[in-house]
Amino acid sequence: MEMKKTTLDENQSFSGNMLFFYSFDIGDDTDLAAIRCKNILEPFDIPLSTYFKNYRVPYSFLLPGEANPVITGNKGRVEGHGCILSRVYHFGALSFCYQIPFNDSFDNLKSKLIEIKRQCDVKSEADAKLVFNKISPYVKKPRFFNLKNDYFAVQVNTLPEKIVPEDFKDLYGAKIASLLRLEMENLSDYQKDLILESSTGYYGQDLIIIDSKAAFIYDNEYFEPVELFESVTVQLLEFQYFDRLIDQKLEFFYGQQSYKVPLKAYLPLMGQRFDSPISRLANLRVDISVITEQLENTVKMTGDAYYLKFYSMLVEKLYLKDWQDSINRKLNIIRDLHMVYEERMDTIHEEILTIVIIILIAFEAAMAFLR
Repeated sequence: MEMKKTTLDENQSFSGNMLFFYSFDIGDDTDLAAIRCKNILEPFDIPLSTYFKNYRVPYSFLLPGEANPVITGNKGRVEGHGCILSRVYHFGALSFCYQIPFNDSFDNLKSKLIEIKRQCDVKSEADAKLVFNKISPYVKKPRFFNLKNDYFAVQVNTLPEKIVPEDFKDLYGAKIASLLRLEMENLSDYQKDLILESSTGYYGQDLIIIDSKAAFIYDNEYFEPVELFESVTVQLLEFQYFDRLIDQKLEFFYGQQSYKVPLKAYLPLMGQRFDSPISRLANLRVDISVITEQLENTVKMTGDAYYLKFYSMLVEKLYLKDWQDSINRKLNIIRDLHMVYEERMDTIHEEILTIVIIILIAFEAAMAFLR
């Protein structure tokens, strides 16, 4: 049935939820099996979405003092206030999602959103610290915290009127754009159009707008997008952490101009046991390659054009590909450095072996002459 254009009130009140996503890097490998077995954190069973692969699944848990969120409508809606999703990942990351209901106009929501986000910023760190203290014995190289990332979304319940998404954007687009940028004043037309063009929908009555730090959801069913927001936020956190870590390691390596290789490193057999800075870089390259591959393959979107487009837009807006490319370039530098180092050591080993052979031959010749 064709929907008619509807004239809407600019001061219309909407009901919905403010959703705040936070992720923290707290160390290296985390022993999820031990945390689960010893019941360090109270588990919260969430059926795995069909859009996620079922290996290396994060451990979902309930924060102490938080009520159990209720997921209804085949994972469509979430009933609850406060932290509705909390997870710990095997590579040393914590993730939280907070849901705060609202019923207000977009203009009034702006100031409330800024204040509530500030409160959630503080609460997320306190909650992360609480969880970190509980699980730190099961985290390799624990540290609170290496890096933090955040994202937020505004979910609005659909109005009773059947509204064409384009009409909705025409009337409320300026307010939505400034809302997603946490600006009290309306943005320029260029910035507004730039934000609103990254939008998609499924049924013709729903709408999702994705920006680099926030998203807008006009739909009653939103839990699957929430899971994707949470997953991508964690991916971004780890990519940023690895990029910074590689920079630090390379900077340290380049600063070792006066570094001298110990004599045992030149020995053909003993040299393999020598733990050089370039060897540590090579090991780091392997570790990062494994985890980034796991992050890239966490989500599977085959056969669902809508969520494939949604996920692709999210990856583009959060610049995941750019971060990944940056990491790959630096990993290639490490690979090239390691290859040059290995070739140099192989050449030295061959020369040493040649000298040893010459000495042995000379020794045998001398012994034969003396006889």
